[in-house]
Amino acid sequence: MKHMSDEEWTLYVNDQLDDKTREQYEAHLFSCDQCLSVYLEVVEAQEQQLPAMTNEEVFTDTIMMKIKQQNIPEKNPSVSKFYQKPIFHYVLAAAMTFILMSTGVFSHLMNVVSEFESNKKQDSSVVEGLMDHTVSFIDKVQKESEKEAKK
Repeated sequence: MKHMSDEEWTLYVNDQLDDKTREQYEAHLFSCDQCLSVYLEVVEAQEQQLPAMTNEEVFTDTIMMKIKQQNIPEKNPSVSKFYQKPIFHYVLAAAMTFILMSTGVFSHLMNVVSEFESNKKQDSSVVEGLMDHTVSFIDKVQKESEKEAKK
C-alpha cells in the first residue's frame, strides 16, 4: 500500500488535484489509518494559516441575509396534485372495498379462516396426544395389576 506524503496531502487539502486523483486519495483515506492521521495534521496546519475571524456575529448575520435574499420558490399548497388530496384517498379506498366485496374476495377469505379454525380444532396438539397415550398406558398397567391381585 502506497502512503501519500505531507506535500501530497497539502495539495489535496488545498484542492489542487484533478478529480481522479482526489477520488483515489479519498478511497485511500478510508482504508489507511496512517495516512488519515497525516491528513488530519495537514488540515490542522492549514487551519492555523487561515486568518482569524474578528466578528463572528456579523459574519453569520451577513450570510443569513444573503440566504434570505435568494429567490427560493416556496411550495404553494393550493397548487397540489389531485392525488395528493385526502378526498382522493378516501374515494380510492371506497372503490377498492366495493370491488373486493363485489368479487367475493372477503367471503372467500372468511371461508379460508373458518376452514383453518375447524382444522385446528380437529387436530390435537402433541402434548394432548402424549397425555392420552400416558393415561392409556397407566390404565393398562392398573388393569394388569388388578388381574394379578385377583389370582
